[in-house]
Amino acid sequence: MGKKQKRNRAELYSLLLLTGGKSSRMGEDKAGLLLNGESFLSCQIKKAEKLGIREVYVSGHNVGECVFRNEKIKSSIHIQVISDIYRERGPLGGLHACMKTMDTPYCLVLPVDVPQLPVKMLEDLLLVHEDRLDAVDTEDFRHFGYERAGGNAGKPLLAVHGERTEPLMGIYPTCMADCIGEQIQKAPAPVFRILDAWGYDTCRISMEEWQIQNINTPEDYRELLTHMEKRNER
Repeated sequence: MGKKQKRNRAELYSLLLLTGGKSSRMGEDKAGLLLNGESFLSCQIKKAEKLGIREVYVSGHNVGECVFRNEKIKSSIHIQVISDIYRERGPLGGLHACMKTMDTPYCLVLPVDVPQLPVKMLEDLLLVHEDRLDAVDTEDFRHFGYERAGGNAGKPLLAVHGERTEPLMGIYPTCMADCIGEQIQKAPAPVFRILDAWGYDTCRISMEEWQIQNINTPEDYRELLTHMEKRNER
């Protein structure tokens, strides 16, 4: 075999950011909260540029242009804000609507409320997924209809931390869109209902607990800011 060919991530992956929650426990839109002077949304979008991803799909009809105020986002990043096709369907509604719009065969899925998530963790996740693509003995791995039958290449790859499997931190094949749409057309459904039916793989990651904690409440937010202040003082 010759030298392993480096894959073009911009052609393979989009970034799918879930921002459509009601933020009822926080009391305000989490996407616009600030960390080190930048909104949570901007923190996540900038990870795409560092990972070599160019297409970003933001799920959440309440996300406005004000979220991007006073922030410099690379012009090479193409950002689309996508409204759910089926409203009030939770994160699956966001996954479905964004996947239906995407041109890439895979997407890196992240919630907006973990802005402190290290880029290295996402890089490691992508490398594991790329290794599995390399193991697919076909030239047709990019064809949208292939992933379902393509072994590991066709299953979501979810991050596992401690005892938790993170259904909204992982890499999904975008061909799942129709399957998700069928499940949520009439009513909401749990994310794992889709995952258990389709099948998924996991990737164990190692990091500090605070780095992967969802920021859901004002107390969570204060603790994050305090933690970041202490780190910046070192």
